[in-house]
Amino acid sequence: MKKILAIILIFTMCLSIVACSNTDKPADSGNKDSNENVNSNENIKPGEADKEQYLNTYLASDPTSLDVSLRSDSYSSTIITNVMEGLVRLEDRDGEYFMAPGDAQTWESNEDGTVWTFHLGDNKWSDGEPVTAQQYVYSLQRSADPATGCPNGWFLSPVLNYDAISKGEMASSELGVKAIDEKTLEITLAHTTPAFLEMCNSTIYYPQREDKVKEWGEKYGTEVEYTIYNGPFVLESWTHNSSLVLKKNPNYWNADSVKLDKVNLAIMSDTTTIINAYKSGDLDVVGVSTQEWLDEFNNDSNSKYEYYTTQGLVFNFYNTQDELFKNENIRKAFSLAIDLEDINEMCFGGLRVPTYGWVVPTISVGETNFRQAAGDVLKEQKAELESNGQTPKDLLLKGMQELGLGDDPSTLEVTLSLAGTDDWFRTFGEYLQQVYLTDLGVNLKINFAEWGIFYENVQNGNYQMGYMSWGAYYNDPYDVLSIFKSEWDQVETGWANKQFDELVDKGAIEMDEKVRIQHYIDAEKILLDEAVVCPLATSTSHSFYKNYVFGYSNLGFSANGYKDMFTSGR
Repeated sequence: MKKILAIILIFTMCLSIVACSNTDKPADSGNKDSNENVNSNENIKPGEADKEQYLNTYLASDPTSLDVSLRSDSYSSTIITNVMEGLVRLEDRDGEYFMAPGDAQTWESNEDGTVWTFHLGDNKWSDGEPVTAQQYVYSLQRSADPATGCPNGWFLSPVLNYDAISKGEMASSELGVKAIDEKTLEITLAHTTPAFLEMCNSTIYYPQREDKVKEWGEKYGTEVEYTIYNGPFVLESWTHNSSLVLKKNPNYWNADSVKLDKVNLAIMSDTTTIINAYKSGDLDVVGVSTQEWLDEFNNDSNSKYEYYTTQGLVFNFYNTQDELFKNENIRKAFSLAIDLEDINEMCFGGLRVPTYGWVVPTISVGETNFRQAAGDVLKEQKAELESNGQTPKDLLLKGMQELGLGDDPSTLEVTLSLAGTDDWFRTFGEYLQQVYLTDLGVNLKINFAEWGIFYENVQNGNYQMGYMSWGAYYNDPYDVLSIFKSEWDQVETGWANKQFDELVDKGAIEMDEKVRIQHYIDAEKILLDEAVVCPLATSTSHSFYKNYVFGYSNLGFSANGYKDMFTSGR
């Protein structure tokens, strides 16, 4: 069963995951000026590292699985990237991306970039067994096998024969990956893929132990005793829905660079509880999502403030198989009725970046920022509508006429599904109710549910509109556009467009950056012209660290995690 990939799984306005969150460089976002009252401690430098090295932080929800092939949420990813090691690590080196060695100490490709060879070092698993090339072969084959049900399998699509394997037309043993010897891994691609090395930073390219997967079966990755590690840390304890404790892995190949002996993670979702834990010193880091707490902690001399725009997007989406939302004009009416500047102020406290395209402002193609090149698509749609003397309600009425539903929007039965029941979700729902009543004449109903029930309904097509978030794995538009390909449909909209699929696939393998970005621009335009989703805002991270915490990364696609963090002067 497919599950949503959500590197930044932001279902609420409650405090986000911090300390190793997936975020990106500060962007000229238009809302940064309002947060310039950063406290005077931003230039604090570390002294001698504390003798006792530990970090107290939190996750907003319990990880679902530490099985590399079954991981589907950001909470699991946070743990996996700290207890596991892949071929490479895309790291933050002085504020710039650097492709650092992981299990592979060196690598090279042939001239056209279709065959990659990775030379593994001497890393070991937590039980002392060596990490081998065959373990990578097994892991990738297992994730590619449809029987596994890997929710992120499509990230293996560049690898030779993956597409046929995913459709059940070939055996997983035919995947273009093989062990030349114990320490040499060869991966053959179906086509030249410019972003492939960055893709190898993703968790789906991590190794797995076949002996342990078979020994533990369905228990694999669900408890401390059913998980094995080859990364900077190991899981010392895991009390579900309460806490996790990581401890330094002495068998890690680069253990000398890991300063923290322990990372204590509380499972906390209540905003007040998290804020109070940080204020009392029980947490060393906190993320805030309201101007009130931003102002308070900016004036806290014991805290350091970090702001950056992430690669995560919050959005509304539509069930294109629904009797009402199968109509493009109706979908477009519901999208264009929303004022993105206003919803950012009213629902997101003015702390996010209104975004008028699906690809967020932090994603580039080579040296070219995609959003700048593609423009503000939704703004252009609205301007065109207004130039024709029309409003979103005119689109709604046109769609109703096409469906034979008359001309009274108040007769429509429309329900928005939300994956939360707290005050923020109720405020968000009430805001959209007012917008759609005022601008469209529609009486919107709200269905509040916990995430599990919400997503089960989405998977079963039992919804009309929904609200979710999505975060990119790596820095290329293919990452976030490919999820709408007909064969994958990861957002479960039921939408399919052959031309869109072709453009996304062409962009993935095109070496000329100008041609490549145009393919992606054209694909995004189709997605938004047909109003499959309604982008709302790019997420931002507003985090505060105690003055004694150092070594955290502000680059969204980096895999530093807790590996380089330490305390000085606790």
